Amino acid sequence: MTLDPDVAGFLSVLRSAGAPPGFAGTPDEMRGRMRDAIEGSWDPARFAPVKSVDDVVVGGLRLKVVQPLVSGPAPTVLYFHPGGFIMGSAHLMQDVARRLAHDLGAWVVSVDYRLAPEDRFPAAIEDAMAALVWAADAVADLGGDPARIALAGESSGANLAAVTARRARDAGIPVAGQLLASPVTNFAARRPSVDENADGYFLTRDDLDVIRRTYLGGDDARAADPRVSPALAADLAGVAPAVVGVAGYDPLRDDGIVYAARLLEAGVPTALRVYPGLIHPFFGMPGISKASDAAVSELTGLLGGLLTPKEDA
Repeated sequence: MTLDPDVAGFLSVLRSAGAPPGFAGTPDEMRGRMRDAIEGSWDPARFAPVKSVDDVVVGGLRLKVVQPLVSGPAPTVLYFHPGGFIMGSAHLMQDVARRLAHDLGAWVVSVDYRLAPEDRFPAAIEDAMAALVWAADAVADLGGDPARIALAGESSGANLAAVTARRARDAGIPVAGQLLASPVTNFAARRPSVDENADGYFLTRDDLDVIRRTYLGGDDARAADPRVSPALAADLAGVAPAVVGVAGYDPLRDDGIVYAARLLEAGVPTALRVYPGLIHPFFGMPGISKASDAAVSELTGLLGGLLTPKEDA
């Protein structure tokens, strides 16, 4: 397994600059570094074209709603951003939301869920579910197809997508598919990839410890709760068909692979893709690496297959 050259160059630049780990310091320091890094690399001219981007507030929940260029009934995708439950926002990940809207011809509802430590578990999962309930009620007014609602996320966002998919099943809300990129699905286990990729590949083993402590408030017993660790749910049968993508140099690689296996064991149609040369969080790095860009296209295309109207399938 060889690190992708573009990714290797990116990591070399970070080392040369003496960049601290992403989860070093206070939450405000983490958020500031993420904001500066993302906004500093933006080229709005390269954002995927869409019809509109609107900010919507539902109760206290903020959503960024992206309308695709297509006309007529379209899929609706709820997107949950990465950031370890501590940082990130719909604003910062609008390039990802726009690309999903463009490539899928879908309405995308990007969710600004509450962050830890100010709002620890279960605040984020409650916001994720509230966003799905709102979208399911509003999809027809938006111009979406109620039979084609999907969930998508990366890292902590993929955790929220996986948890929400199971809660949607239990609530009787139809979900056509879920895209889980670099998901964290089991806070109670330490897979081999955590130690294999402990340091030097952007997300570190120590980062995972910070994320767990901050999200759970130091209560490690909560790690066994299926709402925290969806891989520990007793029954995954009947959740939405899944697309799971993991990176070879990611501490969370094995977490995603094991979760995909659990879904398959439960009879859930699941497509797993492993990208050996990539790192965490590759889904948000298409501008850094051509291989990441290709991975995003492949995973998005697989989700699109799940959102094809039944009469056209």
